[in-house]
Amino acid sequence: MTSMKLKLIYPEEKIKEPLLSKVCKNFNVDINIRKANVQEKIGWLELEFIGSEEEIEKAIQFLVDNNVEVLPIEGQVFIE
Repeated sequence: MTSMKLKLIYPEEKIKEPLLSKVCKNFNVDINIRKANVQEKIGWLELEFIGSEEEIEKAIQFLVDNNVEVLPIEGQVFIE
């Protein structure tokens, strides 16, 4: 099991889309939201993805393909 902490930055046109819900439904990844700030024109979240490395990579690619900026929070990848 891998745990990765990430910061997601949503553009204005994606704020109202249920992208994290789709991540949970389409990939075998658990999500733990640590911090968030969502406003009318921009939103960001700091969260943790928990799952296999392969599923986390697929989930990240899905978000990138949907114009969400995905940034690793340095030093925060854990493998059990």
